[in-house]
Amino acid sequence: MLWSANAPCGLGNNCSGLSPHFGELATFLWGGHSILGYGAVVTGAPVVRSLGLVVALCAVVVTFSSDPPLGSRQQRKAIEADRVDAETVLGAETEHVAVSLLMPNSVSPALEVDKSRRTKAEGAGADGRSPITLAFAGDTSFHHSLHLFDPLAAAQRTLSLPDFTVVNLETAIAPPTVGVPPVSKPFLFRSNPESIDVLTEAGIDAVTMANNHALDYGVEALEYGLAALREAGVHTIGAGAGPDQAYEPLVVPVGDWTIGIAAFSRVPCDWSWAGENIRPQVAWACPAFLDRADAVVAELVDTVDLAVVMVHGGTEGQLCPDAVMTGLNRRWASAGVGLVVNSHPHVVQGVTSIDETIVVQSTGNFAFPPSSGLTANSAVFFATLSEQGLLVSVEPFISEGGVLSNGSSWRRASILNQIDQYSSGWRVLSDGRAVQDPSHEGLCGSGS
Repeated sequence: MLWSANAPCGLGNNCSGLSPHFGELATFLWGGHSILGYGAVVTGAPVVRSLGLVVALCAVVVTFSSDPPLGSRQQRKAIEADRVDAETVLGAETEHVAVSLLMPNSVSPALEVDKSRRTKAEGAGADGRSPITLAFAGDTSFHHSLHLFDPLAAAQRTLSLPDFTVVNLETAIAPPTVGVPPVSKPFLFRSNPESIDVLTEAGIDAVTMANNHALDYGVEALEYGLAALREAGVHTIGAGAGPDQAYEPLVVPVGDWTIGIAAFSRVPCDWSWAGENIRPQVAWACPAFLDRADAVVAELVDTVDLAVVMVHGGTEGQLCPDAVMTGLNRRWASAGVGLVVNSHPHVVQGVTSIDETIVVQSTGNFAFPPSSGLTANSAVFFATLSEQGLLVSVEPFISEGGVLSNGSSWRRASILNQIDQYSSGWRVLSDGRAVQDPSHEGLCGSGS
């Protein structure tokens, strides 16, 4: 594979001349149906939204008798104090840097290059290829006529600045007269086709539809939405007219690089145990169909500069990845994937790495009603690819009711702190930079 998770801004490494910030000179980012017939049909139990109840759902992975209880206020305070110490060590090396990786020729000649991390671009020129930045955001749906409230306006600049931006589109997009629910389920999401304009105006380049709501209104509605998205110039991943189209990864040139993205859904899989794919319009990571997913990923790794796998799965409301997602993360890492970006829990989880693979455990909610409390903690995750490796950073947002806002400095800091506390082997600093720190286990433990 052609990148390294051991980016040059890891613990004790020299970051001189290279900024993991992006934006303008590293200053911008760091400082039942509705009345219109589009909405979420709710037929089941209410969503747990209170902070206390959601936190209570988070799995306790390990408890040490000599340490404070895992996830307790005492341990969270201890981790925050440790984070401040980490910023002193990790942040001091880069505090003078003011060059954005989104800007052309942003790699300083003074940057020491680890030759073992060179890419295919080696020999392409004295300066190699210019860095690119990819952006990933979480669960997005415009049910409850959310599109009328300009939900992405506060994030538009953030979403449009990267070279390529992807969100998880967790809804059918079709008029009320198109499609019917094929199965009975507690939540059904349908969004107005006008919501596609919200995506394009915000700078969204691609959406993954490998999720548990793509087929909420059947194949007809799915195909309507896929066609409308393609017509608007938005790439789609993880869904299609049949399995060949659904499993086909997106391979796209971004700057001087070739990026490949495969998307799979791990929920629901209770229908799949017989081994027959009766929902072939979505790419699945269910156990019965993993052979096909493995083949897609293996071919992708061999043909692109950076292979990204996006999986929709995990336990809703849980701040730590469950055993199923941890197993899948390891599976993709062993296949040589460079970046794994997961979704579905509706809460933002941490960052970790497995060998040379960086994992964003959960992107959480983005524009997704009715977000509130802990589920309103949102973020955009950035991956900047250069010949020196892969750098990760985070920009926090608030998604109250699905409408994004920048929020107060305190709330933004709390979101970054949440991601940091639930990261393993990585620290997320107060300016959004993610840096490797093998000594940091976080609240989920080193095995997550």
